[in-house]
Amino acid sequence: MKSILNKISIVLVSYKSSFKLKKFVQKIPNETKIFIIDNSKDYSLKKIFKRKKNVKIYFKKNEGYGSSINFASKIIKTPYFLVVQPDVTGIKRISLIRFYKYAKKLKNKFSVIGPHFINASKSGHFQTSLKFKIKEIHNVHGSIMFFNKKIFNINKGFDKNIFLYWEETDYSKRASKNGYKAYQLNIVKVKHEKGKAVKTRNLKDTKKLQNLYTWHFIWSKFYYFDKHYGKFLSLIYFTPILMRILFRILIYKLIKSNKLTKYYFRLDGLISSILNKKSSMRLEKISIDS
Repeated sequence: MKSILNKISIVLVSYKSSFKLKKFVQKIPNETKIFIIDNSKDYSLKKIFKRKKNVKIYFKKNEGYGSSINFASKIIKTPYFLVVQPDVTGIKRISLIRFYKYAKKLKNKFSVIGPHFINASKSGHFQTSLKFKIKEIHNVHGSIMFFNKKIFNINKGFDKNIFLYWEETDYSKRASKNGYKAYQLNIVKVKHEKGKAVKTRNLKDTKKLQNLYTWHFIWSKFYYFDKHYGKFLSLIYFTPILMRILFRILIYKLIKSNKLTKYYFRLDGLISSILNKKSSMRLEKISIDS
């Protein structure tokens, strides 16, 4: 079993996540290399993990989640790597072994393998039936993804234009065209404490982060549709969404609702993507009063 653990690297993309990283790393076997790609210049991580010989930390300009994973894929030496967000719990030694064994059963003919999420909402997170140990799926959730490095590179990794959201869907779509399917491994079960990976100082910082997520989700969604289905069909699909956003802005402005800001960010993100503008929204660009 030890030899299996030597063949898998763990990639953790961090942004102000030291409090979560400490808990996560403690549960990972020492035989497994851990690569922390930090996008927030949190140099305290060096001190925190200075005695962990299996942990390597890289400080990188924040160019997005997918970009950080692409960077990690170039420096790891193992044939497999597991990308995990720090707010995912339930990863154990046996989880790594099961990912590896089922990768071998598939003869490495897969784009990505994900786990079963035991706390996911049925409405917003499609999963395969638990009656299957492993089952083909459209795409796995980006919070935890198991890759064969060689296949990841064949499929050209993640789209560098996407800063956040939809990068795993885009990757799976492209890989599928190359004959590599995504799978959900239901015998590996995890919990995702969504939105708890980043530590904010106060309520205003939390709101800024939520606005950032809102902007990028809609930007990336339109970018994905435009990339794979073309501008014309994308505009047809998104016109009702745009109308709903404008309607909500009008209503929330009239009643002076605190939800108004959220829809301003949705509108700006969508218009920016329609106009082919870059995914440029960052926390420092968001006003503290937003």
